[in-house]
Parts: sequence; C-alpha cells; structure tokens
Amino acid sequence: MTDDGRPLPLTGRSLPPTERPSSFAERPSPFTGRPSSFAERPSPFTGRPLPFTGRHTELERLRGGLRRPGCRGVVITGEGGVGKSRLAVEFADEVAARHRTVRLPVSEAASHVPLAAFAPHLTGPALPGELGRHFQELRQLLAVPAGRPRTLLLVDGIHHLDDSSLTLLSALATDAATAPAPGFFLVATLPQGADWPEALRALWHQDAVEHLRVGPLDRAATARLLADTLGAPVTAPAVRALWEAGRGNALWTREILRAAVREGTLRPVDDVWCLTGPLDDALLDAPAEGRFRGIPEDRRTLLRLLALCGPLGLADALARVTPEALAALEEEHLVVVTEDDRRSRVQLAHPWHALLLRRGTPRLLARALLLEQAGRLREHGARRHGDALSLARWELDATGTADPELLVRAAGHALDDGDVDTMCRLARAALARGPHVVAGLLLGEGLGQRGEFTESIPVLERAFDEARSPGEVESAAAALSQHHLYGLGDAPAALGILDRAADRIGARPVLTACRATLLSAVGRNDEAADVLALAEGADPKPGDGGDAWTQADVLLLQAHLRVRLAAGRVDEAVRTGRHAYAVQSGLADRWTAYYPARSLYLVAAALLESGRLDEAERTALEGQEATRDAVPALTVWFAWVRGRIALERGLVTDALAHFREARALARHCGQPFAEQRALAGLVLAAAQTGRIAPEAEALAPAPAPARASGAVAGDAPGPAAAVAGGASMPARPPGADVPTPVPPPYSPLCQVDTLRAHGWVRLLRGADGPARELMLGAARAALARGEATVATALLHDVLRWGSRGSRAGAGAVAAELTAATALVQGSLAELRGAHAAATAPADGPDPEALEAVAERMGALGLHLYAAEAFGEAAGAWRRRGRTAGAARAAARSLALRGRCQEAATPALAGAAAAVPLSARERDIALMAARGRTSREIAEAYVLSVRTVENHLGRIYRKLGVSGRADLADVLLA
Repeated sequence: MTDDGRPLPLTGRSLPPTERPSSFAERPSPFTGRPSSFAERPSPFTGRPLPFTGRHTELERLRGGLRRPGCRGVVITGEGGVGKSRLAVEFADEVAARHRTVRLPVSEAASHVPLAAFAPHLTGPALPGELGRHFQELRQLLAVPAGRPRTLLLVDGIHHLDDSSLTLLSALATDAATAPAPGFFLVATLPQGADWPEALRALWHQDAVEHLRVGPLDRAATARLLADTLGAPVTAPAVRALWEAGRGNALWTREILRAAVREGTLRPVDDVWCLTGPLDDALLDAPAEGRFRGIPEDRRTLLRLLALCGPLGLADALARVTPEALAALEEEHLVVVTEDDRRSRVQLAHPWHALLLRRGTPRLLARALLLEQAGRLREHGARRHGDALSLARWELDATGTADPELLVRAAGHALDDGDVDTMCRLARAALARGPHVVAGLLLGEGLGQRGEFTESIPVLERAFDEARSPGEVESAAAALSQHHLYGLGDAPAALGILDRAADRIGARPVLTACRATLLSAVGRNDEAADVLALAEGADPKPGDGGDAWTQADVLLLQAHLRVRLAAGRVDEAVRTGRHAYAVQSGLADRWTAYYPARSLYLVAAALLESGRLDEAERTALEGQEATRDAVPALTVWFAWVRGRIALERGLVTDALAHFREARALARHCGQPFAEQRALAGLVLAAAQTGRIAPEAEALAPAPAPARASGAVAGDAPGPAAAVAGGASMPARPPGADVPTPVPPPYSPLCQVDTLRAHGWVRLLRGADGPARELMLGAARAALARGEATVATALLHDVLRWGSRGSRAGAGAVAAELTAATALVQGSLAELRGAHAAATAPADGPDPEALEAVAERMGALGLHLYAAEAFGEAAGAWRRRGRTAGAARAAARSLALRGRCQEAATPALAGAAAAVPLSARERDIALMAARGRTSREIAEAYVLSVRTVENHLGRIYRKLGVSGRADLADVLLA
C-alpha cells in the first residue's frame, strides 16, 4: 500500500452499528421537511485520488530547491500515509512542462530483483556486473545541454532500491554533484526513521541535498480536503472528529472517511455533511490487522486491555508486562506513554488499534479483563476524578448492569466531559434498576440534546413527579420547561411548568432564573428584568458565611447575561457571562446548570454587539473546542454566532457557510428553535448579496397588517403602546411611516435575525414600504419590551437602506436610532449612533461626518458598514457638486467592498457609478497604488511609459489626489 492518497478497496465485514440517537432522516423538520437523501447522492469515491491540498509550504520548498543551482535534490521523509508520495508526484507533474522527468518504478516486491528500478531506462538487460556500462548510459539519459532546465529524477521509496540500484544511484548523485553542468535534480521519498543512503547523507552534509519533513495535515487543511472530496461543506464537529481520528494522516483520513460515508455515519443534511453517530463505530476494517500477529500473548493481552478500558496507569501496565516488553510496544508504535497530571499513562497509539483489538477479543475474555481491571481500581480506592466513570463503564460493559448510585455518579462525570451519549447510556442503565430522579434528569437532558423530545419530556415529567426535595423539584422543572420551549416551541407550557413547581416549593432561585431566561428568550425582556429585580436583581454571590457557588447561582448569572445582552448592557453581559463560565467550570455537580460552554456563545454574541469582533471570534472558537461534537445541540449555537460575526464583518460568503452549518446541525439533532434562527441568518446573509435565498420560503410567517384597534391580549405592543409603555421614542412627523405591530412574543419572529431576514426579503422583492413598516414596528415594539440591542440592529438596517420620500421621514429614522443607541453599550452602538447623526441634517447627509464614521467602522473590522458609509458619502458629495470628493469616497467604498466577498447592498449600488474611471484607468490606478512603477505598468499593458504617466495624471485629477501615496490611501483602504 502506498501513501499517495489513492483509493484502495476495503474488505471484511463491518460491525453492526451500536445504539445511537435516531437518524436525522427519521426526524423531519417542522419548518422545512426532510433533509437531503443520502441514497440520492453519488458516492464521493469513484476511483480518483483525493484532492491535493494543504501542502503549499512543502511545494514551495521543492520549487525553491529546484531553482537553487547548488541544490542537487530533496529527500522527503514522513510517517507512512502522511502524503510523501503524493507530494512528490504532484511536484513532478507540476514541473513536467519545463523539466524532463524520469521516474524509477520502485516497490517492495521489485526490491528483490537487481536493478529492477533502472531496467526500463536501459537499452540492454540490467546486469549487476555491468554497473559501469549502466552508469554511462544513465548518465547520458539524465544529462541536459547547458542552459536547459535540469532533468527531474523521481524515486518514490528509495529505501526499496536493491543494493545494485542503490550503488548506481549513489554514483550518479555523486557525479552530478561534482559535474560542472547542472545535472539532474533528485526527488526521493523515505519513511520516517529509515536509514539514508550514505551518498545522500554525504550530500546533505554538503548542503547539496535538502531534507523536507512532511507532517500531518492541520485541521484547516483537513477541512478543505474533506469539503473538496465530498463536494460540500463539512460541519466543524465532523471535521474535528475526522481530523482527530485520522491524526492528520492523509491515508488514514481517506480510509476513515470512506468507511464513515459507507456506514452512513457521515451524511449530508441540506448539502452539509454531518456526523450521525460516534465515529468509532464506522472506523474501517483497517489494513493494520497484521500488526498484531506474532505479538507475544502477554503483550497482546495488555493491548486488549487498553482497547477495552482506555488509558491505564503505568503501574497497571507494568503489572502485566515487563518494562522491556512495554518499551518494545512503544518502539513498534503500538502504545504511547504520556504524562497526565503528573501521572504516567499508557494508551494505544491509534483509535484503529482499539477498534480492531475489541473486535478480535472473545466475549468471555473481554468480560474477565474488564472485571479484573475494575477490581484493581476498587482495591486502590477509586478516588481519582473519573474513576467512577471508568468503573461504571467497565462493569456495565462486562455484565450489563452496575450499582445505580455508581451509574448516576458516572453519568455526572460523563456530563462533565460533555459526552452526551455515554451520559444517556449510564443514566438509562440506572433507571432500569428503579426510579431515580437525578438519573431521569440526566437522561432527559441527554435525549433533549439529541433532539429526542418525544422521549425526553416524558422522562423529565416522571422525574418531576417523583422529585421530593426542593432541589430535585426545581432541577426537574428547569429542564422540563426548557424542553417545552426549545423542543416544542411551547412557551406557555414552559412557564406553566415553573408555576407548578412554585406551587410545590415556593419561590426558589433556580425557578426565578429559569423564568427570567425563558421570558427573555421569547422577547419579553422587560418582564424578565422585573423577575430578576424582584429577586433582588444583583448578581448572586456566595453567602457571608463563605458558602460555595451553586448551580442556582450559575443559572441566575446566565439569566442576567441574557437580560443584559437584550437590554443593551452588552459590556456588563460580557463580564457576567465570563463570570458564569468560570463559576460553572468549577462546580462539582452540574445536573441543573449542565454545560459551562453554554455561556460562551452568549458572551461571543455580547462581544459582537459591543463591537469587539476579534474577541467574539476567539470566544466562539473557544466554545466550539470546549463543547466538541458530544453535545449536539450546543454546537449549533457556536456555528450560528460565528455566522453573525462574519456577517457583521461583511464576510457574507463565510456567514452563509456558518449559517448553513448551523442549520444542518440543528436539523440533524432535532432542534427546531435553533434551526429557525440559523435559517433566518442564512436568508439574511444571502439578502446582503442581493439575492433571495430559496430557503426564505421556510421562514416563519410574516406578521399580519396592523389592526385599527391595536394589539389584542397576547400580542406584542404596537407602536402606540410602545411609547405609552415608557420607551424613549421621538415623535414621528406627519407623513412618516406607520409601522405594523409584530406578532406575539412567543413567535420565532420576535428573534431579531428572523425579523431582519423578512425585512430584507421584502426590500429585495420591491416592497420597500412594507419592509420599512415591519422593521420600524418591530424596533419600536422591541424597545417597549426592553430589547434595545434588537431595536438598534433593526433601525440601523433601515438607515442602511437609505432615505425614501421626504427628508423628514429619513430624519425620524435617524432620530429613533440615535435614541436607541444611547441605551446600548459598546463601540458598535456608538458607531451606529454616529452614522445616524451623520445622515440626520435637514439639508442632507454630512459627507465629512459619514467619512469619519466609515473610517472608524473600518478600524473595527466592520468593512461592509464602512463601505456603505463611504458610498453614502460619495452620494452626498455628488449632490453638493463636489465631484472629486465623490470620486474619492466612492473609490474607498469599492476598495472596502473588495474585502466583503459577494456583498451587494443598496448603499453600495451607487458607489461604482461615482468613480469616474474607465476600466483601463482603474486597473492602472490599482497597480500604481500597489507600488508598481510606471515602467512595470507599461510592460504589463504594452503601453509606453509616457502613456501610463498621462493616464495617471488624469486619474489624479478625477480622484482629487496629488500622487501615488494618496492613491494608495484611496484605493487600498
């Protein structure tokens, strides 16, 4: 088997799949029907090599060696399967147009035949006794006339050359290194750790041969490889799982990928590939089974124990084999020894090994090994963190049952690790032994994470009914209410659960926190704030007696985080969220508050609203790493918030990819609430490329027209009610748009991204008036409900659309936005307010103020907003008859637009027309701005230098600049 990434046939039977969550194909979405059918898609493996990617640096090293006259070759080394052969072949193919290429056919089988590699290039029979004649013949074959490019000699697997071939090659290499003519350029591959031929080692010491080490692909390169192979994006959890399983090894990744697709463990959902179960169950019948043949029985038993039990302490390993035997296993790359918290641990070198060993271990032997290791752990007291989880898993695997209290404690440890599937398995086993409230809570939570709400809600209902202590009641009520809202979209039922709990145990901090969280989530942030205020409002703190932080404290912190984020207190929300994450990470029990990373996506959203985009991105990535793929529903929100961050940056194509990933993940794990948010983000991002996404038809319905009688019971307040409710709203002048009220707060339309998506879709369909009515009415209703952050986003979109009709109407929007941004902390709100102020003057927008705002937006990384503001400034300069100013501003707008991928918004539409440059002038201007000399530009366009200088003079006059430096400032912003 070679390591060039070419498909190989798989043989053998796969194991039956283990118990998994029901497939996404069995759970049609309540919004959009069924996901992509796997059976309808062609296999991505059709005998072609995998795409070649992730080796740009290595290719550049090879190119550099070929260009360097003193370099006679490059030796490529790396572990098997990493892609040495593929790299060498791709390089040879790349340079074949200019360099004659000679490839030696090398293989392990041919290594036993003298001179087999050179035989195809010799005119007569290859005879070891004729090396002198063969040398002269090959020397002539590889020689090139002076001034011509060198011949490339490719030897893929130089360690397989027989002794005669190696002697001949060494002589040729030594001769070429001393000859005055360029000679040939050798590209050879060699396994990591293999001995170098002496001649090559000598040339390396003389710096005539370079050594290129090829390592595993990093995660980003693996993501590109997977997407290129499958022809569609792959979710971040799937990329991480495949990268970790394959260790960045191209061959291993290919085989694991083939098996995952074949077994259905990796499937497309809405053209995004998602994992549908544990990847271990889909690992192939690997071509490594022979590695375990011939291993002494004591060593094989240790390997089987590691496969069954996972990493073991060094002492446990040495209880079974001698130090010499363990060292031999390590040297053979079958085990690795690591240091974990000052404790040496032994584990298998690769997940494949564990799978193969488990498959090959007889059932009774596996049972005996598991119980024996469990007994050893009990003898040592089982006091370390994670020991309960190990014991429960081993005993459950061996006997099918275990002590219920042990199982529950172990399920709690699985929760700490974010391993939802293991948590469900252990909790279900505990419940099989009889009722147990905490086991029910853990199982219900895990089922909800997997989208199995039809099972999770009855489980949680039983736990709620069986709960006796106040702590059990409030924990069950917290989980059950969240499942009713996020799983079924039933806010009244969710709040009703909290009422039932309060009737049983009275007002409790957990119930208060959950009520505030649910109210804020459904758009009733003012009520949520009142609930927290009645509970003393301030962030919770341990008692004066030195009490430790509790799960109730965490839930209260998270409720404050949500309320502050919606209310515009975004900087406070960031601090609160980070505090909640730190506190929860240190809790011993989490079966009410569950996952610490849940705070991080909200922290990322708050950082975004604060204008701290880089911090927001880092926090979202931190959350993705902390969550991993074992907490399915939570992974959705990190993809979603990364989409929002990309959209604010103006990276609309990236935003579309993130939102598509979030939607696919939400559909796969049965999370309709999250799916609608991701769908809205997708439609909103597409709209900012000037397109209406087909998915827009699946958005929650748009609101009905306003009724003359105003809002009815249960509806969100209309604009009049918003003002009466105390929100600070400027009076609207006569003739201003009268907005429609939004639907009830329980509707998904109350989420800002859904409202914005509907507004942009209406605008693109030509319904300018209804689009503005929707957005303005929603903004005013949001302010009345205490959601200043939502209101500023909605109002800023309307401002970005430009004025319609009278200046009074445009000024009213600007005034409303200015008033709303005064309620919101952070740089983003400040810039939105400044943008509003720059457009507010009665005689029209102030172009200088718009340019100043645009500069500040660009500095924050808000490139789309900056491009739009420069475009508005160009229009304002043009209306004032300032052609040069308009041209400069428009050029800045176009330059920033170049950073915004496919963005095409109304504010950008006029920028291109405002740049009075022809296509040729624009090309020349860009080359000059990038530092190219007039002579270089002239050569590129086959012009005279004088013609180029004349073009530049006209460009300077049109743009109102004095020279190249100013040109760079205008065009390369």
